[in-house]
Amino acid sequence: MNMVPEVVLASSSPRRTELLRMLGIAHRVVSVPVNETMIFGDSVPSNVSRLAREKALAVASRVTQGLVIGADTVVVFDNQIFGKPTDANDAVDMLRKLQGHVHEVFSGVAVIDAKTLMARMDYRRVEVKMRKLSDAEIVSYVNTREPLDKAGAYAIQGVGARFIEWICGDYYAVVGLPLELTAHLLIESGYSF
Repeated sequence: MNMVPEVVLASSSPRRTELLRMLGIAHRVVSVPVNETMIFGDSVPSNVSRLAREKALAVASRVTQGLVIGADTVVVFDNQIFGKPTDANDAVDMLRKLQGHVHEVFSGVAVIDAKTLMARMDYRRVEVKMRKLSDAEIVSYVNTREPLDKAGAYAIQGVGARFIEWICGDYYAVVGLPLELTAHLLIESGYSF
């Protein structure tokens, strides 16, 4: 009888934990700080895939077995990358830029076998249209503190959903963990549902 490998999430994000639970994947969380600096000259897909791999690898080097999932999500608009805002003013600035426009969300996922350090990774790209917002709406939303730890300064699965006109692509990639891709990489790495 094949044993299902343990799954370790290399992220302290409660959203990612909830998404894995949604798929019925029992897991534990081990988060290690990783430098999330983008490499200038590399494409956004290369950067989010690399960062997802680095997060998973940092945790895989500390556990002896299991499949480690790393993920990274960024928002891109007008050739500018929006990660998590540094503070409330930065969040306001991001939302002022994104409002009324289509932007892209890139979510990279990596699954590493902690025993062999074999890595599988990929990404998903999604287009998102945010409606026009008034300054009062932006400030009121930022005051909820919801956007302060979200790439692009909004949570599509939270209060920020009221600002989104449409998306084209994987909704869960915008939340921060593309589920179909994650399940595919886990299966390729020996996990069975």
